[in-house]
Parts: sequence; structure tokens; C-alpha cells
Amino acid sequence: MMAAVAVEEVVAAGDAGMCATIQNHTGAPHFWFQQSGPEGERLDVLVVRATFDFAAHGERITLAVEQRPVVVGDVYAGPASTDPLRAVIEEDGDLVPYKPGTDILISGRALAPGGLPHTQWVAGLRVGGLKKLLRLHGPRQFRKRLFGWRVGPASPVESVCLDFRLAFGGCMDVAAAFTGDGEVDTIRHRANPAGIGWLPNPADYKHLGRSGRAFVARWVAEQKVLDAPQIEDALDPVTHPFQRLPPQGFGPIARWCTPRVGYQGDYDAHWRSTRYPLLPDNFDARYFQNAPADMVMTPHLRGDETVTMTGLLPEKADMALSGWMPIVAARLASGGDVISVPLLDTLRFDLDRRQVSIVWRTHFDYDDPVVDIAIAVTTSGTATKPDQPVVQPLSGVDDGSGPTYRAC
Repeated sequence: MMAAVAVEEVVAAGDAGMCATIQNHTGAPHFWFQQSGPEGERLDVLVVRATFDFAAHGERITLAVEQRPVVVGDVYAGPASTDPLRAVIEEDGDLVPYKPGTDILISGRALAPGGLPHTQWVAGLRVGGLKKLLRLHGPRQFRKRLFGWRVGPASPVESVCLDFRLAFGGCMDVAAAFTGDGEVDTIRHRANPAGIGWLPNPADYKHLGRSGRAFVARWVAEQKVLDAPQIEDALDPVTHPFQRLPPQGFGPIARWCTPRVGYQGDYDAHWRSTRYPLLPDNFDARYFQNAPADMVMTPHLRGDETVTMTGLLPEKADMALSGWMPIVAARLASGGDVISVPLLDTLRFDLDRRQVSIVWRTHFDYDDPVVDIAIAVTTSGTATKPDQPVVQPLSGVDDGSGPTYRAC
């Protein structure tokens, strides 16, 4: 019933006049909320999030007994309220209107092969046609030598947390006395200010006045030892702090980091005079994607792809996605009926829980509001009508009708 309570709260906050009776036959939580489109149009958005247990030997993942709830907003690790640039997304929120592709994400601790301590190893994920390899290290350091910076040996570890704070990046603060405009400034690796191992080049602080540039150059020159990244590209390693390399990871990217922030468009004088409060003309829906660019699948995943993990669990793991395809039958205020097949736009692997969360999303125009919704699911190779669900509810009535929620 937690999902129903959350739906009622969000819808009431958005528009007390929008009501819909929702029958969810899937056994997975849903969320019904309102968003605005690029031109200010009102959209009713439905999200379904199902949690599955890992499988082995190529078998399909199975629906977990305990379902994880829909995530209302981004959950941060680190000083998000006081120093957001040094925080990372621990769990990405589900309440966005649309994603042009499928985000593929991994969280938790990657375990060394065989469960034995390693100084470094390669971790990889393959989902359908997507493949990504990273090299993971135990703790190590950059040290300044006579002829430049060198990376030292890593300590053996049994696991590495897949956290962008262990990837290449970083930032440094410049006091107001050195900025020229009387405001504190932060010089940062724009793709990962929360990371480690990075030092700024003069181009990164050329906007400062003479005293500010001198302050940063002096601080950089005084650095002798830096923690080096523990997560890097398997084929393009980080060798010194001044490299121009993007951070590497399997987790979500914060909204203020490149390349994601570049998709939000220009909130400038032209926008204020011609578009406010709408989104900028050059807003790109890829802003809603929070996975690294090389972990976004376009077109969207079907949901029956095979998955292979190496270097993430002590043993190699092969499994197949569930094959679920949710179907939404909606009755509109005008009396018409609409059948929608939501898009699978988020796939999260939680290594610590050994579970997969899958999010599907669809939306309806508010010009003809939805008054009744039935959510069901088919599986690959099954031609099941929306009112004949394959998966029955985990709790509630046991006549196959599924729990009913009044969202208004």
C-alpha cells in the first residue's frame, strides 16, 4: 500500500482535480504523477518499478518477494546540502517525464575475482549489445617525483565501491579574497568534481584575477601526494593528475556534471524574455538520462536481453532479463480507451543486494484526462490481454483483480 499513499500525496500536491482509479495487477509498485512537457503541456506520467533477484547459468531473473519502492527524488551520498559539488548520486530518482533511451546503472561494491584480495582487476558488464569494461584498483597514490608525477602500487582489496568519488576528478575552493568579485569560487573537474586524483591546469582558472591565479598555481605547486583514482578505463589509464580524461564509472551522473548539464539548454537573457517559465529552445531530453553516455541504450531495451557480469561478483554471472512487458489500459474522461506499452528506460543492478530494478514509463496528455487505469504484464512469447495478468499481486485480494488505488 506504500505506493498508493505516495501517489495520492504527489497528485494532490500537483492538481487536486486530477483523479484516476488504478488497478495494478503486476505485483510491482507504481507511481502516478504530473509533469510539464517542453511547451508547458501537462502530462500524466505512470512509472512502474519492479525488483528482481539475480539468476545464474543464463536463467531469467525472478520477481523478488520484497519490492523496492519507486524513488521520488535523487538520493545523495556526501555533503549534498552543504557542498553539493562533492556529493554523488547514491540512487537516482524515478520521477522524470521521459528518457530517450535506457539508462543502465550498477551500484554497490564490486567483489574481486574468487573473493580473494587483488591489487587490480577488470570489471565488465554486457547487456544485449552494450558492453563496458573498467579497471578497478585498491587504494593507491600519485607522488610527485623529480621528473613529474608517478602513480604508485595499489594495496590489495577484496572489493571496490562503485562510487564516482573513487573515479578521476576533484575540485578546490578559492577564497573570496582571491576571486576579484568577492564570491567564493570552486575550480573543478566539470565531469566529476567529487572525484580524486585531478589537479587543475592554468586554463581551468584563467577566469580568475592575477591574485587568484597566483593563489591556485601556488597551491597546485605545493601538492606532493594525491590519492589516485581506483576506477578507470580498462584501456586508457590515468597516469598523472593533469590529464584531460573523463571520469569512468557505472553509476548515475549528477545534474551539474558534464555532459549531462550541457543538455539542459541556456537559461540566459533570451530565455527569460522569450521562454520563461518554459524550458529553453535548446533543451535536450537526454538531460533526463543519468547513466554515463556509454551506458545508455538507444532504442530502448526490450526487457528480455541476456546479461553477463565479470569482475563484479566473485564468480562470472550470466542471466537473462525478465522478459516482462507491462501493458497499460486507460479510460479517458471522454469515454475513449487507450492501450499503452510503457518503455523500459532504467535498468539498475544492485551488487550488494544481488537484485535488478527495472523501470517502465508512459505518459498521457492531460487534454483528455485519464480516469481509470489497469496495469498488467505479459512476458516474452505470451499474448496476454491486459485484464488477464501473468503475474498476480504479492498481497491484497486473491481473486486476480489486483489492488485498486484511488489517485486524486
